Amino acid sequence: MGLCLGLQCMVIEVARHLAGITDADSAEFDERTSHPVISTMADQADVIAGERDMGGTMRLGAYPAKLEPGSLVAKAYGTTEVAERHRHRYEVNNAYRKQLADAGLAISGLSPDGHLVEFVELTTDQHPFFVGTQAHPELKSRPTRPHPLFTAFVGAALTYLAADRLPVELPETATAGVQL
Repeated sequence: MGLCLGLQCMVIEVARHLAGITDADSAEFDERTSHPVISTMADQADVIAGERDMGGTMRLGAYPAKLEPGSLVAKAYGTTEVAERHRHRYEVNNAYRKQLADAGLAISGLSPDGHLVEFVELTTDQHPFFVGTQAHPELKSRPTRPHPLFTAFVGAALTYLAADRLPVELPETATAGVQL
């Protein structure tokens, strides 16, 4: 199970291992990547190029998102409209959206204009809980009031455990000679 809060790692993983784009990457990590499945936001290109001051220019603050009805994130939030805090300059490259979706990545939340991918996930038949968000839910979480995505993640882990799928049985040869 995994909760990928940065969204980038999840999209890159799906692109490489499910969509077959083995050299997929983020323009933030490798500006010369041949397949930038994560790219610089259009309104941030001049900032990244050094043509504008970086101070206070990133996508910062609360932004609305529309969630896909029935998605894991909509179930976690209990609604299809949310506002979450952001702090970034990069986004899912829209040129790869269809290819990622065809590979099984559900785009489960978008900006109200439908242009920015805000949430992605894999279906539970592919993975027990694989959710990525552009937002920073940790900024709205408190010890006595955890963010809905954290609550959903822990709930999925407990459900997985209760289904008696853990601990994972290792083959005898994998542990031969190793003291556990």
